[in-house]
Amino acid sequence: MYFQSVLLDISIVTYNSAQWLEGFTKSLLKQNLPLAQINLYFRDNGSTDGTVPALRAIQKKYINVFRAIELDEGRNIGFGSGHNANFARCQNQFVLVTNVDLEFEADTLSILLKLAHEDSAQVASWECRQKPYEHPKDYNPVNGETLWSSSACILFRLSALQQVGLYESALFMYGEDVELSYRLRDHGFKLKYVPLASVWHYSYEDVAQVKPLQFLGSTLANVLLRCRYGSRQEVFQGFVMFLGLFLLRPQFPGQREKLLGQFFKLLYLAPKFLLKRKISQQPFPFRMWDYAMAREGAFYPFPEKTPAQKPLVSVLVRTMPGFGGRLKEALASIAAQTYVRVHLVVVEDGGDTARCTLDAMLATGRFSEVTYIALPKSGRCGAGNAALAAAKGELICFLDDDDLFYADHLEVLVNAWSENPELGAVYGLAYEVRTEVISQEPWVYKDLGHSLMFRQPFSRSLLWHHNFMPIQTVLFQRKLFEQYGGFDLDLDNLEDWNLWVRFSLKHDFLMVPKVTSLYRVPASVDKALQRQSVLDDYYDKAQAKHALLKIELSPPEILKMAEQLSKELYIGVIPSSLVRTVFLKTPFINKLYYPFKRIWSLWRAVRSR
Repeated sequence: MYFQSVLLDISIVTYNSAQWLEGFTKSLLKQNLPLAQINLYFRDNGSTDGTVPALRAIQKKYINVFRAIELDEGRNIGFGSGHNANFARCQNQFVLVTNVDLEFEADTLSILLKLAHEDSAQVASWECRQKPYEHPKDYNPVNGETLWSSSACILFRLSALQQVGLYESALFMYGEDVELSYRLRDHGFKLKYVPLASVWHYSYEDVAQVKPLQFLGSTLANVLLRCRYGSRQEVFQGFVMFLGLFLLRPQFPGQREKLLGQFFKLLYLAPKFLLKRKISQQPFPFRMWDYAMAREGAFYPFPEKTPAQKPLVSVLVRTMPGFGGRLKEALASIAAQTYVRVHLVVVEDGGDTARCTLDAMLATGRFSEVTYIALPKSGRCGAGNAALAAAKGELICFLDDDDLFYADHLEVLVNAWSENPELGAVYGLAYEVRTEVISQEPWVYKDLGHSLMFRQPFSRSLLWHHNFMPIQTVLFQRKLFEQYGGFDLDLDNLEDWNLWVRFSLKHDFLMVPKVTSLYRVPASVDKALQRQSVLDDYYDKAQAKHALLKIELSPPEILKMAEQLSKELYIGVIPSSLVRTVFLKTPFINKLYYPFKRIWSLWRAVRSR
């Protein structure tokens, strides 16, 4: 293939990095890419721990294995400037910027180069996924685009870097990757995240570790980036936030003294950033000390050992004619999964317009098997039952055509289930996305806000009272469908809740505390209220169905369930359901529907802990 003959430059900056060099080099030697097409450019920033002798030994030992190994030594000029020095020696189309405190998986570089070859010249970078802790920032599950990229391990198009001006030399350490990302997008380039290309990044000794250099560097960079890319309000807010740091309880010795030095540095550098402002109307988000939205579950670890026997997973998609655009997006998010053994089942209710889309999906060879079923109009439950009957996987997951998986959805849930295979089901967290639909076909929309509405650990009593598991979040064993049946045809809504209630009668579920999917709700408050009214009507119908179910419980078990319910469902002695009903049915007040929902979800999360 073309990408297997492309010359690749790799830029590495070291500083007292001796402990990482052996593992880094071994993982590089295991790449399923010809090493003779790789140029290694090392820049050492004044190490004192034996890094330089170790680098010279690597150079001597592997000089005939790689195309070239060059070593540059000098004083500590910072992360970005160190890589800039390496870029001056790079001459090929692509350059990989990487930390040395990580190890590549065998196919990391080949995946990056293949994708870079396929993408247009408008794409400037391709960022690797980090393990055991994935970088928490959000990305587009459909095309992988992201608002900024970490430079821990990232492939750049060198011409894009040269066009916008390389890393910002005024930022010594931390924040330079965000600044470069923003500058690339400011000049019209796109950035991509590539979950299939993974590295093991040993950045933290523990999840709560506070690094003084990171604390000082990232806070300074945040305010400076606001000066260049933020609004006037965001700039002012940044300076106020920085001054507020002096009021914090110190997290490391000498924190306030070092902050004072950073403040004087901020005053010196701010004019430079204010005078060189952004040139486009691209979004450059600032979220307090962070930037783009962070996905919940940043420190949910990826296991070092995954099951040797990977079960087949059937992903079931329900769709209808007239929704081809959103179906393609849902399928793209399934195709992007890092979990390989996937049986895709698509049921189209009332037509066969999706056949061409599925034929194209089958031709990619991405899935173990693709099943397409075109039904006469049968309704949501009829389509769902047809999909369940066609499922061949040991495990099953739904994805309706207006919902999306993040790339690690199946991988995270399968790993969690594999550690506890006695579980009936596992479920992750999901964003509720307020979506303004501009056009159904072609599929054009605006996402106006992401909210984490459910963060509820498994509780039978709460599940029997109300649903807290959106349908696409749940991965369950196929044997539960075989034992308890599929959707109840009398329920056009809340059919998934009824399914989970039946599955939970004798089987436990487990919550995985990481956002791995999203589902859409109307952005319009009026439409949201109409939708909620329909769901409220079906709540009584579903509970009538649940009243027919029977289960044996001991008196202590009943008391425990009653205690759980009372904690969740009452504010003092007032039923929370009454508060919710009064709120939604009161004119004017119900216009605060979405803020109320967010407050309600936070209250539930606190009460569940």
